[in-house]
Amino acid sequence: MRFIMEKKELLELLVPAAAASSNKNTLPALEGLLITVEGEDISVCGYDLEKGIKTFGKIIDGEDGSIVMNAQKTVAIVRNLPDCEVEFKADNKNIVEITGGQSQFKIHGLSSESFPSLPELGNDRSFDINQKSLKDIIQSTIFAVAQTDARPILCGELFKIEETKLTVVALDNTRLAMREENFAIKNNDENFQMVIPGRALSDLLRLLENDDEDVRVEVTKKYIVFVFENKLLFTRLLDGEYLDYKRVIPAQNKIYARIETIPFINCVERASLIVDEKLKTPIKCEFSENTLMVSCSTQYGRVNDMITIEKEGPDLEIGFNNKYLLDALRACKEDKIIAELSSPLMSMVIKSATPREDGSFVYLVLQTQGLIH
Repeated sequence: MRFIMEKKELLELLVPAAAASSNKNTLPALEGLLITVEGEDISVCGYDLEKGIKTFGKIIDGEDGSIVMNAQKTVAIVRNLPDCEVEFKADNKNIVEITGGQSQFKIHGLSSESFPSLPELGNDRSFDINQKSLKDIIQSTIFAVAQTDARPILCGELFKIEETKLTVVALDNTRLAMREENFAIKNNDENFQMVIPGRALSDLLRLLENDDEDVRVEVTKKYIVFVFENKLLFTRLLDGEYLDYKRVIPAQNKIYARIETIPFINCVERASLIVDEKLKTPIKCEFSENTLMVSCSTQYGRVNDMITIEKEGPDLEIGFNNKYLLDALRACKEDKIIAELSSPLMSMVIKSATPREDGSFVYLVLQTQGLIH
């Protein structure tokens, strides 16, 4: 195998694919990238047995063949070469010579036969979605994905599709994030749902662009595939029944506070400066008349801060984990929000102060106990 490419174009193939390679596996092939040349076409694939990323490009010149190369070392070498044409040349002993400018490396590769077989990705269902919209939806919900395997199904996000409507839900023991977009899905007339692993969605975020181009999504019984112009990401779906997220959202609240988002964020950030991270000291939010008092008392000292709000209902004092509250507030794209509360032992529901016909969001942060048991 041999090929020549410009450094910049080669990195655009290597870097995304390397994100799907494993660095915690005893199989060397899973730490590698499968590089394949056929005619003037080149593909690069990383795969960790759960998810994979494959990129496609054109070479300047080359000879057909394939080889597996360590992902981290290959990316590091190419990245540090001068801006020039880069040549890869592999011999029959899987030794790869990488040349760029005056630099030359000889790297041990592996036979392409050592790379695991990729799953069959023929689609059962498919739809299109705007890249910018999908990126925004994932960014505004992924913070609530569970980080532990105590309930594996919660390590992913629920994608519920009802013809053109998309509902995305992330839920763990302390918070919930939900986005509904009524007209996000294109070229679909079915209703179905799946749970996509949070780690795969994090990788997908790096591939999505902030433009109006669509991404093609193909769904099988076990996998989902996101198809772009010159790359694709596939991942195994999580098995199991997602929790009934609707029962977690309080149906009746008696306190409604209209709050400017940025001043609220700034207020919580200032209070967070003296939070004891080891003890996870909560910050207190006191809703009274037309003010919100945010305070915190730790071994480092005490802080009191205040902002003006518009409130309906009785006064209330409630405590929150500062990080969880900030994650939810920072995900809000609206200038003003509505905070709904009922008691010091229940959660705070955050919604837009200006409802939209095409969609909505709901963020829920529980006081310093837990959300589901």
